[in-house]
Amino acid sequence: MRVPVLGDDMEVAWRMRSADLHAVSKAWGVVRAHDRAMASTVFVPASRLDTEATRAARDGALEIAPLVIGFAPFALVIGATVAASAHEGPGFAASWLVYGGSAQLALQRTLESGGAALAVVAALLINTRLAVYSASLAAQWSGQPRWFRISAAPLIVDPVWAVAERHAATSTDLRTQRAHYFGAALTLFVAWSVLIGVGVVAGNQLSGVGLEVAAPLCLVALVGPKLKDPRTRIVVFASAAVAVLGRGLPAGTSILAAIACGIAVGVAMDTAATRRSES
Repeated sequence: MRVPVLGDDMEVAWRMRSADLHAVSKAWGVVRAHDRAMASTVFVPASRLDTEATRAARDGALEIAPLVIGFAPFALVIGATVAASAHEGPGFAASWLVYGGSAQLALQRTLESGGAALAVVAALLINTRLAVYSASLAAQWSGQPRWFRISAAPLIVDPVWAVAERHAATSTDLRTQRAHYFGAALTLFVAWSVLIGVGVVAGNQLSGVGLEVAAPLCLVALVGPKLKDPRTRIVVFASAAVAVLGRGLPAGTSILAAIACGIAVGVAMDTAATRRSES
């Protein structure tokens, strides 16, 4: 057995001190690595994010403004139709409950002649196209939070869809997409309700002006830019042909058939293109 000597205590103390210094050095290295990581991290001030969101919302409102002007005559026609009916209250409320020009016009006219049940069915059939719009945006909004997708869905109509799809294809920032969408959608929603109210007040003064042509012209303005793609032209022309041929069908049925035709033609072309690429 070894007998302790005087230097043993000093050796133990030195080893403990060396271990402590090593631990401190290691901890300091971790701190410095953390500081370097923090220094390389780019922090975006909240004020800058708010500014970008505000700018995106303003851009959305400005982008949809020409479409609001284009659809204004159609809204006035609907308002005048509501004023001439015996159901002014429900007719005006439909401007934000149904929120679709063609569907609301069909609802109002069918309500006068065919009863409430038939009017609801007609409005639902005409608005089935909105399901197609929602499906096209679902893929682009896959990264968006659920609250946004739920709150955005009721505001999807033809002009809003056109603006949202174009913006989603060029911007990948989710926050900017949300701000841009609500800027466009809420601008149209408020303007649409106000314009229908103006039509209700103006009433018979708008009769005979020929504002009914506004809706087809607006539709052409929305679809026109997409006709540059040959495949899109085929789908549009096939759907339009079915809609025209089925114009004598019950309200909304021709639109439903046109949508089904467009989907079928699009799927058929995609399938044919896939087979050609594999062969």
